[in-house]
Amino acid sequence: MINILLSHYYFHEDWAKDTLKNYINKNDKVVIVPFSFDDDEISNTSEWENAYNRENGNYKEVVEPFLEYGIDEDKIIWLNYFEDTDEEIKRIVESSNIIFFTGGLTDRAIERVIEKGLLNYIDNCRVVIGASAGALMQLVKYFIIPDEDFSDLMYFNGLGLINTDFYIVVHYKDTEFHNNCIKIALKEKTDTIYAIGDRGGIVIDNENLLVFGNVTIFRNK
Repeated sequence: MINILLSHYYFHEDWAKDTLKNYINKNDKVVIVPFSFDDDEISNTSEWENAYNRENGNYKEVVEPFLEYGIDEDKIIWLNYFEDTDEEIKRIVESSNIIFFTGGLTDRAIERVIEKGLLNYIDNCRVVIGASAGALMQLVKYFIIPDEDFSDLMYFNGLGLINTDFYIVVHYKDTEFHNNCIKIALKEKTDTIYAIGDRGGIVIDNENLLVFGNVTIFRNK
């Protein structure tokens, strides 16, 4: 399995395309997993469709990168948390080459992936891509820098799709606040943190790790 960790949905731009064209090709079938939504914003099928529809939802920004790699739109399928049965989810994931986890609330995405049994089928996909929350959730462990959702630096269990002991930061900004949080995590939990900017990413291909774009590496001295 190849794992790709991103901060955002811009991975069809020049900073990423030369690298990712080696992993994404026009014949791929893609399954989008938008499980990281907030229950207060999306709680039923109607609200789900409003959030991800073609006209005024998040559909375009998620799908557009794959279209730029030459993948036909009819080869891109969205999992509907409220409508798709467990058997339908199993069939869709097992028939896909690429699985893409969207950004949002990492903890809720992890809970829903486990609830729907996706961990039983993900190994059938050749490539796992995640943006923001979709990147964090792939790790064994992850931490959240304080923001409007979390008031303190907190540590969580991920899905363990990548068997590594490093941590990552998404949406990294070279600020005193971000850097101080990274120093705390380095002291408390790990020897290495990859801080991924909005136009940066990491590819993990078996034992090989490749960084591209705006990524800063922090290590304990």
